[in-house]
Amino acid sequence: MDHIPSTEPQPRLKLTEARMARSLSQQDVAEQIGTTHVNVSRWERGITRPNPYFRRKLCQLFGLTAQELDLVPNASSEPPATTTSNIDEVESPAEEPHTPTAAIVDPSVPLLPAIRLVGRDEELADIKRRLFTGGNVALTALNGLPGVGKTTLSIALAHDREVRTHFRDGILWAGLGPKPNILGLLSRWGTLLGISATEMASLSDVHAWARAIHNAIGTRYMLLVIDDAWSTEEALAFKVGGSNCAHLLTTRYPEIASFIALDGAKKIQALNDEESMTLLRLLAPGVVDREVQKAQDLVHAVGGLPLALTLMGNYLRKQTYSGQTRRITAALERLSNAEERLQIQEPHGPVESHPSLTSDIQLSLHSVIAVTDQQLSSATRSAFYALSVFPARPNTFSEEAALAVATCEVDILDTLIDIGILESSGASRYTLHQTIRDYTYLQLQRAPEHDAAQRRLVAYTCAFLAEHSSDYEQLELESPTILTALEQAHQLAMLPELIQATIAFTPYLQLRGLYAQAEQHLQRAQEAALTLNDQRSLSTLLLYTGQVLQQQGKLPQAADVFQQGLTLARENNDLEQISAFLNDLGWITWKSGNYSQAEHYLQEGLTIARQINDKKRVSAILRVLGAVKNLQGEYSEAIACLHESLTLARQMQDHEMASVILMNLGVNAGQQGNYSQAKEYFQEGLELARQVGHRERMSALLANLGAAEMGIGNFGQAEAHLIEGLSIARQIEHREWTSILLINLGLVTGKKGSYKQAESYLQESLALSRQIGIPQMTAGALYELGNVLLIQNRLQEADGAFSEMLNILPEGAIDQKAQAQYGRARIAALQGHGQEAQQLGEQSLKILEQIGHGNAEEVREWLASVK
Repeated sequence: MDHIPSTEPQPRLKLTEARMARSLSQQDVAEQIGTTHVNVSRWERGITRPNPYFRRKLCQLFGLTAQELDLVPNASSEPPATTTSNIDEVESPAEEPHTPTAAIVDPSVPLLPAIRLVGRDEELADIKRRLFTGGNVALTALNGLPGVGKTTLSIALAHDREVRTHFRDGILWAGLGPKPNILGLLSRWGTLLGISATEMASLSDVHAWARAIHNAIGTRYMLLVIDDAWSTEEALAFKVGGSNCAHLLTTRYPEIASFIALDGAKKIQALNDEESMTLLRLLAPGVVDREVQKAQDLVHAVGGLPLALTLMGNYLRKQTYSGQTRRITAALERLSNAEERLQIQEPHGPVESHPSLTSDIQLSLHSVIAVTDQQLSSATRSAFYALSVFPARPNTFSEEAALAVATCEVDILDTLIDIGILESSGASRYTLHQTIRDYTYLQLQRAPEHDAAQRRLVAYTCAFLAEHSSDYEQLELESPTILTALEQAHQLAMLPELIQATIAFTPYLQLRGLYAQAEQHLQRAQEAALTLNDQRSLSTLLLYTGQVLQQQGKLPQAADVFQQGLTLARENNDLEQISAFLNDLGWITWKSGNYSQAEHYLQEGLTIARQINDKKRVSAILRVLGAVKNLQGEYSEAIACLHESLTLARQMQDHEMASVILMNLGVNAGQQGNYSQAKEYFQEGLELARQVGHRERMSALLANLGAAEMGIGNFGQAEAHLIEGLSIARQIEHREWTSILLINLGLVTGKKGSYKQAESYLQESLALSRQIGIPQMTAGALYELGNVLLIQNRLQEADGAFSEMLNILPEGAIDQKAQAQYGRARIAALQGHGQEAQQLGEQSLKILEQIGHGNAEEVREWLASVK
């Protein structure tokens, strides 16, 4: 550790001469080798000696040897250094054997809190291990986030029985804060260590006190706690223990922790949800057990910050004394407000455990954070407040966005990180803790032109979307910021920006299945477009709105919106928009079972798209047209449409479009009984959908891939695909694909003999498909349900299912009508009506053979078996 000479220190003139010969100041030398000018001064005056690491750095800087710089210890008067830390080596006489003395009890060590420490078992064990093995332990928390429990953890360690046993000669505590009385604290340590009044009277500066205290400690086994250090120099003043001592430092500044302990710095995290609830329950059990959801909301609101949880828990507990429900409800309501939450105080709390606060300041979240805020320069504070317009952790934001919103240089961001109130979150990304964000946002609202930062965020977001509208990876990363900007554009009535950002971002929201969010922002943007009489934008917004309604299975509402948009597009003679609306109307009308009307819409839209050379629209319309023709049994025409559509999509490298076309081709192959070919199409489409992260497409392709695996006989693999697809469909609340996946799961579980589970899947699908109103889907669920009932010999119920199919199916759905006839044929056979069974079976087979349906072989084999 540090060695203090018994004689007066001798200046190192050679080191000083080398520096001056190069016209360097002590600050210049400090910056070049990574230390402080205070250390350089101490080295030159002979008070301390650089450790081996800094000796090498000095030799490299000056191009001289350690001997030439007078850095080598004199064997006759200076024993060798016994530390490899980067802290100065202070000379001292040879150590005497340890002589047992009474343990020092420092009255400044705060008392243990009444509530046990929660969620810190691993940290306590790790820190104790490191303390007991020697060296220095530095604690920093969340890049210096105040209130995370650094001091509380140190208090627990200072009272720990194992710690006190190991450091049998006592524990010294120094609470620093932003403006510590260094000499006063050192004087108190000197008194505790028994330094005589005469000697203390002769100690005139910090360095003299350090030598005296170091000598007084000698070989004693002691723990020195340096709490809440705000500067490296002040922390170093208390690094005076002997070789049998350890130092425990807490600081909100990562750079101080790293400097003091090199690789020994330890980061203290906020509590997780479970630990936070445990702490809150210990403090206010009656409230938490009664209002679990509201307690969880509070935990999330403060991001697991122990100080915040403690203040809230104490406040809530005090409201339960009267037993009045009214007071508890009012207290929870107050804490749900960020401004109120920040001001909750601990009126009788011991501020001595928070050295950042003076004794006349009551403890609150606001006061703890404000201490750091007050140390910032005006420019840094302005940037700090501006960053509050970004969403809080776990969300992150880019350096580019931060600089644009805060209108500052990157050095200011570095400063905010260095002082521990802004956190780095990977390369060029940042995050703010929720409580810090609440504090800064309230300060921002009180500032003149408080909405300037919000307006800059909206402007930045519009520019970002214009550049990255198709880069889904970037949009995924920045989506929390974009959603925040959309909300702020709405609140600030930035109508053109709201429209622009909504149109640019909606395709991403559709891609991710975030339909409710898309619908909300589209509604707001439509109102803005009507206000501005922006007809072109309104048309685009209506198109997206209809698509989002369609994706949620709200087909009648979607059709109304598309008709409204088509009328507007025709009035404006906007051919591109006309073609787009005809495309989607064709899809809706097809799904509703009106095939001839659907084909009319699609053919008109296709003619216009070809006329204006809109290849993307041509590809989209051909895909739907192929699906319509496929359901009508026109397989060759369907394949021609789909292949042309796929060729165009590949030319444009439109992976999203290609994935759905491949799905249609797979459906076509499967209906003709070519399940291996269908599987290949589905697998290729699924890979593309996963690449672009299109969750709706993923669920659809998994539904069809499961069906193909069933056709091949791979029931286990089929079920795995279907369960994955159902999970995705439920997450994005896509009712159509949820229903289809349930149908296929009913089919595969029925094949495996699990009829009860199969019936459960199919009944759920049937209820959902009836809500959506797509007759073909309802018929599909009825057909598979009829089959399951038939196997169980529940003939009357099965007949009801097949008969309902025939009643609800549109005229063009000849394939499903043929399947319904096949179902009724099997019922007739089981009831002993052989002639009726034969007649119905032959009618079904004739239709299926005409359209080349894959089920024709099954019907043929059944007819042969009943003859």
